Formats: sequence, C-alpha cells, structure tokens
Amino acid sequence: MKVTLLASGAFALPTFQRLIAGGYEIAVGTQPARPAGRGRRLAPTAVGRYAADAGLSVEELDDVNSPEGLAWLDGTHCDLIVVVAFGQKLGPAVRAAAQWGCINVHPSLLPRWRGAAPVPAALLAGDDPTGVCVIDVVERMDAGALLGSRTTPVGRKDAGELLEELAETGAGLLLDVIDGLARGDVERVAQDESAVTRSKKLHSDDGRIRWEHDSVDVDRRVRAVTPRPGAFCLMPDGSRLRILAGEPAACERGHLPGEVLAPEDQLPSRSTDAGGAPDAEAGGVVVACGQGAYRITRLQREGKRPLEAEEFLRGQALPAGVRLGP
Repeated sequence: MKVTLLASGAFALPTFQRLIAGGYEIAVGTQPARPAGRGRRLAPTAVGRYAADAGLSVEELDDVNSPEGLAWLDGTHCDLIVVVAFGQKLGPAVRAAAQWGCINVHPSLLPRWRGAAPVPAALLAGDDPTGVCVIDVVERMDAGALLGSRTTPVGRKDAGELLEELAETGAGLLLDVIDGLARGDVERVAQDESAVTRSKKLHSDDGRIRWEHDSVDVDRRVRAVTPRPGAFCLMPDGSRLRILAGEPAACERGHLPGEVLAPEDQLPSRSTDAGGAPDAEAGGVVVACGQGAYRITRLQREGKRPLEAEEFLRGQALPAGVRLGP
C-alpha cells in the first residue's frame, strides 16, 4: 500500500516511524523550514528534522492545495492520505486525491475537544480518561466520521507527557485502522454534533496562575500549560516565576490567595505513594489558594535555570507571609 503522510509536528513522529517499520511505501509532505530562535535561523519541522537525520526525503509544502502541491501529491500515486499535526487546511482536491480517502489522527475523544489544543483543554476540564481517535478529513475541522478510538488514563500527567503518550497510542490505532481498511471491515460512525466541545489555541497569558482559584484548578492549569506556554506567577519584586511542577496541598484556613505558608500552616496531605500515608513534610513552596493550597515542587526564576524547590529556596528567600502575584 502506498501512503502519503502529511505531517509536521512532533506528535506525528511515532506514526511516521511505525509506517516505516510496517513496510509501507510512503511519501512525506511537511511544512517548510521557518526562522526560529534568537538567531532566526531556518529550522525544519520535527518531521523534516527526523527525516533528514534518517536519510529520508520529504517535500516541503508551502500550500498543499496549490497547483504545485497538488502536482506533488498526484505524483505520489498514493492509496491513502494520512494527516497528523500537519498545520494546513486541506481543500476538496487534496481530500479526494486517494482512493481510500484522507484520514487524520486527533488527540481527543471526538466530538469532545475539536480544535487547536485538545490536550490542554482536557486537562483544564479534569477529563480522565481522555484518548485519541482516527477520523475522516472533511471540510469542517475535526468533524469527520470516526474510524476508531482508544482511551488513555490522564492521572498526574502534564500536557507534554500526555501528548507523547497519545502520539504513541494514536500511531498504533492508525495502523489498526489501515489494516481494517485493507480488510474492508472499518465502520465509520458519525460524530454526535450535540456533544461537540471546542478547544482554543493557547497564548502566553493562559499560563498565568490566579491564586484566588481552587487549588485543584490551579493544579490543572499548571499541567495543562506545561511545557508550553508555561505556568507563571509574579514574585514580590514583579519578576516572573515559572512553575514547572507541583500538586494540590492542604492548609489551615484564613490565608490570603497567593500567600506563602509557614510549615505550621500546612496540613498533612495524603501521599500518592504506595500505602498513602499522611505526609506532613513534603517540602516545596506551599501557596494558599482560594480553597486549599498548591505545593510548588519545581520552579524557575526569570533568566535562571530550573530548580527543585529545596534548591531554589537555598538561594532565594520566600518567607512565610510573602504574597505571589496573580
């Protein structure tokens, strides 16, 4: 079978790798290299970089819908088009270019969380489990019929960890769907339009922590924006403090949101380790929230390197009663 893979982001790499390992004859199209970093040097996509390291050829496509893009696509003589984290909207000519259709791997359990950032949306909403699905590509974004899906437990994963897991799960699901297409036994199930929810693209300010929120909501936000755009609050001097990891904690009532707590104001919290024994000395920087508290275990001062909380506190005082900004 000849497969044309349209892919750019790192989420597509497990699919790319498994198609190669599965012996499929593949052609790969990706977004062009773009300026990145302080030096604004041209940087290839994750797929383009992987292909170059592996000695494989890829086609950089400014617009796969253009006459040049369609000519390249026609020249691949593919049976199936697979789209994963590609970054371009596909017109009708692209969608109709392969006899077995055009399918997409999407990191949510559609119709829940259509759109640009389904994994952060699932974390912010407290979804557990979430999952991945394979759908037909149609005119409306993420609205195609479902060809298969798999669930994945969320637990304490952040967005980066969860996306990596879903990428692997999605790659395996895709190969099963392709096998089903070859056998002719894949069932296409229309999405329930009444159950649609939508996710929005994240911006830097989506990582701002508002301590007046419940500690569970603070924890969900930290995990949803890690590693990008990143969670942050403000130090008393106005500089930015990145929050890289943490967990909800318990505390005595009567503290202002954002207030750093003294050990005597912290309550023992139930350990997540085997046995679940109360842990009264978990360490970290514990900050009062609108309800409960949040224990920061890894953080980064603006312009400095990431540190575990204990190491951070050896070089930066955060005495009890200091308030971190919203």
